[in-house]
Amino acid sequence: MKEKAIVLWSGGKDCNLALHLAKEAGYEITALVTFHSKTTEFRAHPKVWMELQSKSLGIPHVVLEIDEPFAPNYEIQLHKLKEQAGISTVISGDISEVHGNSNWITERAEAVGLKAFLPLWQKNRAEVMELLFKFHFGVILTLVKSPWLDETFLARKIDSALIEEFEILGEKNGLDLCGEQGEYHTMVTNGPGYRSPITLNRFKTVQYEELFHLSEPELTLDGDYKAPALEKSKKCVNCSKPFSCFTDGCWCAELPMIMPMENITDCLCPNCLKTAIEEKLLGRNS
Repeated sequence: MKEKAIVLWSGGKDCNLALHLAKEAGYEITALVTFHSKTTEFRAHPKVWMELQSKSLGIPHVVLEIDEPFAPNYEIQLHKLKEQAGISTVISGDISEVHGNSNWITERAEAVGLKAFLPLWQKNRAEVMELLFKFHFGVILTLVKSPWLDETFLARKIDSALIEEFEILGEKNGLDLCGEQGEYHTMVTNGPGYRSPITLNRFKTVQYEELFHLSEPELTLDGDYKAPALEKSKKCVNCSKPFSCFTDGCWCAELPMIMPMENITDCLCPNCLKTAIEEKLLGRNS
């Protein structure tokens, strides 16, 4: 039986490559998971782009909001995914330490009894780029940072010509070939597992401090696909009975939207939720 795993997802080149290598290694990919802080914006990795990737790949995409302190909150969410989605492994496209730090997600995964699979870890930068070409990924620059790069690099496709420019810039200003210090970020338009490519039709260029990024991207997907929902196994916090819920099209969406309910920290089963809603409605009308 294949091990179930999630891929930490930004939509960029590294997580896409890690996804493909994990499939080759025999993992069953349960979901693409994006951890997102309320205090940050999707500048480098537009959420709408990730939604189209999910549709094309046919893998559920889950966005989990977290707040500080990040370490324990990451672990809480990973533990829930372990229990509810039955995963054993967290897959990441991390290549190397950032600013000398250790691999942060490995520490978070191990803290809740999960394994981490990092197929790109400590690989030579040129080798990572060669793998992108080998597997025919389509990759576009969506954010660049000065002084390494300027806005003219936005929407450039990663190809042999751009790699040559990056190598020259690396000698001049220390640009990391894979952008490991935040010099640039990417989004993938096509590659292994994509049923249809994503096309960037137009966009606006926005500057935020030393960053230039794509804004309001107009995207199209060549194919009418629906992203599958992630089924999660849960236990009712009221009656303790097991039940399933879904990240999209869940049964609870058909019930009156009067949530959140006080003192409820997790989900109720269908029967208990219906009872709780009826009691709330009766209380409002009394």
